[in-house]
Parts: sequence; structure tokens; C-alpha cells
Amino acid sequence: MRVQMDQSELLGMLQTVIDAVPSKSTLPILSMMLMAVEEGTCSLSGTDLEVFLTTTRAVQDAEDGRITFPGRLMFDFVRELPAGPVTITEADGRVTLRSANGECSLLGMPANEFPTVPKGIEGGVTISVDGDLLRRMIEKTAFAVHPDQTRPVLSSICWRVNPNGMVMVATDGHRLAKISEVVEGIHGDPLQVIVAPRVLQQVERLIRDDNKLESITIGERQIHFAYSGANLVTRLVEGKYVDVESVIPKDNNRRLIVSRDEFQPAVRRMQILSSQQNHQVRLALHKDELELSTVNRDTGAEARERIPAQYDDEEMEIGYNANYLKEVLSKIDSEQVEFHFREPVSAAIIKPAKQPEGEDYFCLLMPLRLLNTDS
Repeated sequence: MRVQMDQSELLGMLQTVIDAVPSKSTLPILSMMLMAVEEGTCSLSGTDLEVFLTTTRAVQDAEDGRITFPGRLMFDFVRELPAGPVTITEADGRVTLRSANGECSLLGMPANEFPTVPKGIEGGVTISVDGDLLRRMIEKTAFAVHPDQTRPVLSSICWRVNPNGMVMVATDGHRLAKISEVVEGIHGDPLQVIVAPRVLQQVERLIRDDNKLESITIGERQIHFAYSGANLVTRLVEGKYVDVESVIPKDNNRRLIVSRDEFQPAVRRMQILSSQQNHQVRLALHKDELELSTVNRDTGAEARERIPAQYDDEEMEIGYNANYLKEVLSKIDSEQVEFHFREPVSAAIIKPAKQPEGEDYFCLLMPLRLLNTDS
């Protein structure tokens, strides 16, 4: 096999595939990338057996064949090469890369030992979705997944597709994020799948890197994302997702509206001084005013701030983990943030005061038990 391309083109292909290559694996072949040249097309693939990621590019100066090379090592080396043409050849199991400055040689493995790379999935339902819209939905929900990978369902995102549009939900039991988008052109029966967040983050990255999302095919156990210059195939997470609708409060009638630009930095300041144990920030709701405070018994730090707000209901105090609250606020992109409360011991609904047409986004946040002082 032989192929020549510009350093920037090769680096772009490596950059697309690198996230699918595990940094550590008990199977040496998984540390490799598979490069295949056939009839003027060069493909590069990587996998950890959960995700298969392939990118393709047309080439002119090439000879057909298949090789493997250490993926991360090649990526790091090519990234440091100067601009200009590079040539990759293979002989006796060694892969040689030549540039204007010199050459390097890496030990590959037999290409036939590399796992079979799927080009797609059989059957399933194929939909077309705007890539920027899908990226927005991922960004708005992925932060709320459970960090414990031993609980694969809670550490993943629930994705529903129906003729009215799409819904994504994520929760870790302390907070929940849900976004619904109206999408035209989706036909067939409603579907619900569970997808690992790192997969959707790769999907998001590919879109951000100007790979046009052309279609999504959802099967029983796999999902296929087809891009203009790449393909991603992965397993779906098996299991039953929590009944989200049963935990969304229906009677949170106390409403608070506050400026995001005033509230968000105030929360950050409280978080800096708060207890490392629970990061508690106390919110005291008064007529037309919101008071934030925190007390850290370990360091002796205390802080209190007041900011204007729209609130005319019964006064109340409620505590939150400042880290969680800060993260929720970072996903709100309207000028004002709307809170809906019922009582200090129940979950609050947090949402943008204004939302784009066709979008419904909100987060739930469970409160902390208020203490006289942080412990």
C-alpha cells in the first residue's frame, strides 16, 4: 500500500478518528488505526469495540492496500510535522511515513486482525436531523448524566424520536435536564433509545468540526451517524430508563425571575467560599429581592449578597449545591432565568424565561437540607 496526501489532510483524518482509539486496552489491535486505500479512496478507522469511527477522503497518488499503525503515536507525530506532502508506505509489517524533512517507521499489526468495520447497520429507521440542532440538544443535557459508569442507564442519555420531534433527557438523581425540539419530516412509530454520553459528545465534535450530518439510522441494538466525510456506528445502551414524567413536579406555583448576568456570577462567588463537603448556597426569596448566602465552618468564610428579582409570593429559603446550580445556569442562554418552586424540600424547575420557537428546555434541581451552619 502507498498513499500521499498533504500533512493537514492526514492530520484531519487522524483527528477525526482519534477519540475512538482507547488510550489503554488489553487488546493491542485496538491501539491501532486501520488505513485502507481502494480505487482512489483512503479510509481511516478506529474502534474500542463500542464505537466504530471511520473517515474517508479521495486521493490521487495512491496504491491499493490495507495497513494498521499505532493510532495515538501517529497522531502525535503528524501533528508536529511541518506543512507539505507526506507519503505512507508499508513493507514487512512496518509503516513508513516520509516528509520533506525525513522519515519515521512504526511497527504495525496484520490488517486482517483489525475488527470488521461496519459501513452501517441493517434495518432500523433512518431520519434526517439538522446537525446544529442535535448538537444543541446534546450540549443542554449531557452534563446531567450520572458519573458512575457501573450504572450504564443513568450514566447515559435517553433520546426519544417521534413524528412531532425529538426529546433528550439526562439525570443523575440530583438534577435532571430535558429538552424537546419540534422537528419536521420524522415519520413512523415513536422510538426511545439510550445512548452513552461520550458517544454523543463524539457526534457533537464531528458536527463542530464541519462534518455535515446527513442521516441517522436507529436500529434495535445499534445506531449509525452518517456524515459527509465520516461514519460512526455504536451500540445502544440496554436497559429501561427511569420514568421521567413521574418525577417532574406539576404544581410548582411559586415563580422567581432573576437576571442571569447578575445571578450567575453571584452563585460562582458563593461556590468559591462554600463548604467543600456539600457546596451549599442558601437562597432566601423576598418580595422583589433574592438573597444568596453561604457559611463555611471549616474555613470560617461567610458571604451574603442581594440582587433584584421578580417575586411576590410567600417568603421562603432553600439550599442548593452551588456546583450543580452553577452548571445548570451555564446552560441557560436567555437574559432572564425562571425558577418554579413548591416548597424548600422539593425539586425546583429552572428554565430560560424566553426560548427559541419550537424548543422547550428545563432542568430540575433537588434541594439540600438547610443547616444553621455548614458542616
